[in-house]
Amino acid sequence: MSDSGSQRPRLSTDGTYAPPTAPQASTPAPMAYQQPQVVQQQGGLPQGVSIAGIGSRIGSALLDFILVFATLFIGWLIWAAITAGKGQTPAKQLLKIRVVDATTGQPIGFARYLFMRGIIGNFVANIAYFFTLYILFFMPLWDKRNQSVTDKVSGTLVVSDPNNAWNLV
Repeated sequence: MSDSGSQRPRLSTDGTYAPPTAPQASTPAPMAYQQPQVVQQQGGLPQGVSIAGIGSRIGSALLDFILVFATLFIGWLIWAAITAGKGQTPAKQLLKIRVVDATTGQPIGFARYLFMRGIIGNFVANIAYFFTLYILFFMPLWDKRNQSVTDKVSGTLVVSDPNNAWNLV
């Protein structure tokens, strides 16, 4: 007799009949589409990605300052609007660093970069700098993840991504 999906009730240990159990599928059910997984290393970041050092962060700030003047601000603004969706500024793109979410490790999007990091994070950071006589400006020097006040407020990390681990074009 073939097993066509119907099963007989089985006698349980107390002498009563247990309800039939559903047959087990031999192959797993197809799953909904999932984004490709990036190989993770310790700390939740993809392989080859590490927390950006102080030098690259300072270099990025200086290069952005130079690019603002070299492109008469308009060019930098357009370039920044294109790269912000990948968690970068023009200088961060040239130096192969990006801003990622501190908990998920994924690059932050345009809106979060502009509002949370750019407006709210910098506003809170400037108040904190003022009240601490700019001592907190140097916070990345002693923070274990090189986070500034802006990073802490916006829940982000600045990482070095030399191999474009997220394949963002």
